[in-house]
Amino acid sequence: MKKVLFLLCLAFLPCFNAAPALALRSGDLAASAAVLMDYTTGEILFAKNSDERRPPASTTKIMTAVVALERGDLRQKITVGANAEGTEGSSIWLKAGEVHELNDLLYGVLLSSGNDASVAVAEALAGSEQKFAAWMTAKAHALGAESTRFENCNGLPAPNHYTTARDLALITRYALHNPVFDEIVKTKRKTISWPGHPYDRLMINHNKLLWRYPLADGVKTGYTREAGNCLVSSATKDGHRLISVVLNSRQTYADAEALFQYGFANYQLLTVVSPKEKMGAVRVRDGIRQRVPVLANRPVTLVIPRGAAQQVQVNVALPPAVKAPVEKMQQIGELQVRFGDRLLRKVPLVSAAPVRKEGLFHRLFRWVRLFSYQTVTLLKSLGTKVFS
Repeated sequence: MKKVLFLLCLAFLPCFNAAPALALRSGDLAASAAVLMDYTTGEILFAKNSDERRPPASTTKIMTAVVALERGDLRQKITVGANAEGTEGSSIWLKAGEVHELNDLLYGVLLSSGNDASVAVAEALAGSEQKFAAWMTAKAHALGAESTRFENCNGLPAPNHYTTARDLALITRYALHNPVFDEIVKTKRKTISWPGHPYDRLMINHNKLLWRYPLADGVKTGYTREAGNCLVSSATKDGHRLISVVLNSRQTYADAEALFQYGFANYQLLTVVSPKEKMGAVRVRDGIRQRVPVLANRPVTLVIPRGAAQQVQVNVALPPAVKAPVEKMQQIGELQVRFGDRLLRKVPLVSAAPVRKEGLFHRLFRWVRLFSYQTVTLLKSLGTKVFS
């Protein structure tokens, strides 16, 4: 079918005053590898050795929490085993036989970076840490983090335990869409029970960026001698959320702040199409309704250089007509979003409502109505001529 092309230039959008560009070069960061990702779109805004395989240390626990949240129940009781009690490294001082809810242990995993809490969760849900680590790897690959492999659930050094800065950003973006994970990683302090003690366990978030950078709202630190200091973090400004990954840095917090400052100074979110925004209408042949409105089957949000909204264009391609019946959400056309000369998005345009095919009764009624209208028009015309 011949397409009708409507060009909707978004020049009417407010032209943001371009902020002074803030430059950031790879050499400005102490990290061996780093990434800045836009949370909403997943676009990479800055990268340094982003695909280099590196040990993740305790940033591993981001995936530990993801798998636990998806395979466990927050209220299920978990009994700590001997393996968990004997786990080396950072700890929340669990003893074999203690019983805690999964929800509480996840605070131990993500705030205090408890290796013992991680093992307790893994063994309870999978039967063994090795099986749980295999679940973690499979989940990472399903998310597109294909350069990642986990051998354990806590990030202790292992020969084939590795990830990349880009993969960690992908995993973290997915994790932050879980409201429970999102709430835990922004929490600064949490207490849980401590059997055998007259007081509760106090867990303080190891991520000091939550205190030193006002926009910070997550995520997880990590350190081993092999991995160096690592930090995966997020920050939000005026509804715009960014994710930074810094691996093996002498100044993780300064690197993360530099990445966020660069991102917020140079980029902005722009909602081009809202979820229920009608993008036109198409004539329906042989339908009980003559026209059907169309809309994009998903919202379109872009991250663009700050102050460049006037360069965004939306092309709406629709046929002149479609034949009934029309199903609701049936693809009818296509929406193309361009930034300057670049095609950024192609989104199906779908019908907003169903349109049934016209039956015999409807066709007869329409014919009678049309005949009556034409007859009345003719009689009026003849009457005008007689009396003139």
